[in-house]
Amino acid sequence: MEKQEKDLLLAIEIKKTYMNRIIAIALIFISRLAIGQTDFKEQFKIFTIESNELGRVEYCTFKSTIDKKKPILLFIHGSGNEPTFCYQTDLKTYAWKGFLEIEKYKDSYHVISVSKPGVPLFDTVQKDPVNFQTSYPLNNEFTNRYSLEWRAKAASLIIDQAIKQLPVDQSRILVIGHSQGGQVAPKVAVLNKKVTHVVLLNSNSLNHLYDFVLQERLAAFTGEQTFEQTQNNIDSLFADYKRIFADPTSRTKTWNEETYYRWASFSDETPLENMLKLKIPILVIAGGKDVWGSFIMNTDYVEIEFLKQRKTNLTYKVYPNANHFLQDEIPEGDKIKYIDLKPAIFKTIDEWTRK
Repeated sequence: MEKQEKDLLLAIEIKKTYMNRIIAIALIFISRLAIGQTDFKEQFKIFTIESNELGRVEYCTFKSTIDKKKPILLFIHGSGNEPTFCYQTDLKTYAWKGFLEIEKYKDSYHVISVSKPGVPLFDTVQKDPVNFQTSYPLNNEFTNRYSLEWRAKAASLIIDQAIKQLPVDQSRILVIGHSQGGQVAPKVAVLNKKVTHVVLLNSNSLNHLYDFVLQERLAAFTGEQTFEQTQNNIDSLFADYKRIFADPTSRTKTWNEETYYRWASFSDETPLENMLKLKIPILVIAGGKDVWGSFIMNTDYVEIEFLKQRKTNLTYKVYPNANHFLQDEIPEGDKIKYIDLKPAIFKTIDEWTRK
């Protein structure tokens, strides 16, 4: 019993260490997205759609050259209930949960950001004074609706509305998803045949619940915890998954601070299953050091399946030293140097769509 308790405490400490590292990386990431002017919101035109099925859906695009006929670049960011544009009162800045790099393409595309259920595109968030993490209050609309189905249908609806409301060059309608947004992006293309290109940035290809199992196995092989503790943790995960799939529509039961409904909905169909349904060009970009956002070993499988099925519409590119936020992590003594890869990556994406 004493050994089991020590193993458990060791596993907890290891996870805290890794989570602290992810938080630190995330803070660097967010800090690079901070936009100094408080009138940043005024650069956007916000559109609101009232849907009988989805409720209120918002999208926005830059006002500059809004009357110019150009393609669509629709960006779907990752998980969480925070607004896409988070205003931080202490810094008097907005932080963009998309990638600020996309702003450079606003004259070439209608760059569109999408909302989540019950969450406006722009709002103020709270910041913890100790760990500096931001938070936004949960509401019933988000809890009851948030799912793969909602996010994909909302994005598809936005594409249809944008084509009606903006001068759109329909020869290129690009959907980009990062992290959980990458799970949504291929589903959007399955629903909406107007989509011409799909990009997944650091997203899984198989079931996202598999990531947690892979993380435990990796911790054993790197010596961060014993193989016995790893198996205990994985058995516990399987027990949790059993409970989720036994009650997949529950909005009151939660695991890892998310509803059973949310976890089950993103497990109903994998990104790979939806990618295999598509004939349009698909670009999957992954970071070789992404092991705590979307596990690289999960993502790698997409290439195998496309090769097996002799499908030729996938381009798979891995940046060996990149983390979940598309930054190279380069060790320098006892520190890590972060090099932003997003400018090069978005240039690659733009060039890829023009081929």
